[in-house]
Amino acid sequence: MPKKTLKYWKTKIDKVFHEYIRRRDADNKTGYCSCISCGKQVHFSETDAGHFISRQHLITRYDERNVHAQCRKCNRFEYGRQYEYSLKLGEELSQELLTLSRGVLKLTDPEWLEIFQDFKTKLDDLKSIQNF
Repeated sequence: MPKKTLKYWKTKIDKVFHEYIRRRDADNKTGYCSCISCGKQVHFSETDAGHFISRQHLITRYDERNVHAQCRKCNRFEYGRQYEYSLKLGEELSQELLTLSRGVLKLTDPEWLEIFQDFKTKLDDLKSIQNF
């Protein structure tokens, strides 16, 4: 079996990871969550999985502490409102993620597959207890 490309893995993992994050932050009965940056109440299906440290930094791309439900306005049109986001995360975690983001991540196909399967399981578990 030929080695998969990084683009392949990012596309495959992003789909389940982003839905998992948005559902993780939602109320299990209503599906509504608060935007990490502005606090607006939004249904999970109308949110983005907003990254504090940009997705271009592969080492923090799938770090659950770095990604939260965010309204599309904040994420797409207001550059993630990084200052407000950092306040919600707290100085210690913000600095930890910033330091971590300077590292490099190189994984094998089996390691990428493990990340995908981990988030797929977490997503399936969440879906089983949510009413939407």
